[in-house]
Amino acid sequence: MTLYLYNALWHLFRPFIGVVLTYRERRGKADAGRRIERYGRVNIAADGMSASRTAITSPKMIAANRPIWLHAVSVGESVAALRLASALTSQLPDKQFLITTNTIAGAALIAAAIDSDSKMPLISVLQPLDHPDFVDAFLATWRPSAAIFMESDFWPNLILRSKRRDIPIIFASSQLSQKAFRRWQRRPQLARHVFGAADLILPVDNKQATQFRTLIDGATPLPAIDVIGSLKLPDPHTPDQPLLKTLKHAAGTRRIFLAASTHAGEDEIIIAAAKALGAGWLTIIAPRHPHRGAAIATAAHGAPQRSTGALPTTKDAFYIMDSLGEMGTLFSLADYVFLGGSLVPSGGHNPLEPAGFGLPILTGAHIFKNEAEFDGLAATGAIFEITDARSVADQIMMLEQNPAQRAALAKAAKHYVTMARQRASQAAHCIDRTLKALPVANTPGR
Repeated sequence: MTLYLYNALWHLFRPFIGVVLTYRERRGKADAGRRIERYGRVNIAADGMSASRTAITSPKMIAANRPIWLHAVSVGESVAALRLASALTSQLPDKQFLITTNTIAGAALIAAAIDSDSKMPLISVLQPLDHPDFVDAFLATWRPSAAIFMESDFWPNLILRSKRRDIPIIFASSQLSQKAFRRWQRRPQLARHVFGAADLILPVDNKQATQFRTLIDGATPLPAIDVIGSLKLPDPHTPDQPLLKTLKHAAGTRRIFLAASTHAGEDEIIIAAAKALGAGWLTIIAPRHPHRGAAIATAAHGAPQRSTGALPTTKDAFYIMDSLGEMGTLFSLADYVFLGGSLVPSGGHNPLEPAGFGLPILTGAHIFKNEAEFDGLAATGAIFEITDARSVADQIMMLEQNPAQRAALAKAAKHYVTMARQRASQAAHCIDRTLKALPVANTPGR
């Protein structure tokens, strides 16, 4: 597909955009009050302030200061964008920041961040759809001094029309799934234009760097590429001390096996593995989606559930932690953790938080959403791939017999996480250096 054909399809689709947005709004997937942001514009209330509840100052004032624009997708990317924006304030203290998101969940997270830190020079709007007219309206409204695209959301018009205005383009925490990479390879001309438009690419690992080099082959000039790592780092959760004490009392002298963020199809495997481990264990299952707690409790012979206010006793072999925001307590308590979404093709969950507690991490093969992080931790010896209940139990019992190995991997995993938390500062330094080296970085967009 060429850019001409891509834009022709957008023009053909334009009469139906309102219908699609209405459908999404009725399903709770979009905010009707903020629809205008999808068209690249912003509501201006009578007092001159943006009507968006995430605004903290006048859009005209923000545009006059030429903010640094960071584009995220949803919650995970928004966390990364906030972390990078915070790091950039140290390098560029006079700059303001504009964060766009593609989901209302991401927008809500940014809004909460703004509410909790009124000093953060930040405003957030929803991403304009990639119709060329909407993108032009967005760029004319906000006049960003730089555009930073987080993770893997690469929209041709957002990128190329920014480039036409001499806005520096940066891809941060960048990665492409194998499926997306192959899709771009089938459109080499468009891929070369889109990815070659970047002034700086900060991939999550060397494998991703190679993929980007393949896609931009032949572009002039070639973007700078510097491997920093993923900025999608989970914030550590502080353990709830009263709950921690209660769970420790219930465990007694037993060891604790935690199945964290499990998905449908995995709980049965964990229950079977727990039975194979025997009576000396308390197994805690924390489903990714708490509404599944009752079904898991039934499968685990009527295990007590956190959602009902029940707490485990010394006689309970299972406890169902069907709640939110309490994972830090569980990670600080556990001896071993299985990280869910990996025995089923959900892509796995970020292993950094359990690694920060020095835990051995058991995982299935489906880790494509956080492959770079799993690969990095595998080098520390903290990752163990399992396939079924028997392999879970066998792996845990093998580690039980090797306390020196457990101590070594705990130390190495904690060090890995400590270094990972420096990535935002490293990325900010690279971005600052790149912007200062570009002659267009400090000139207004055309």
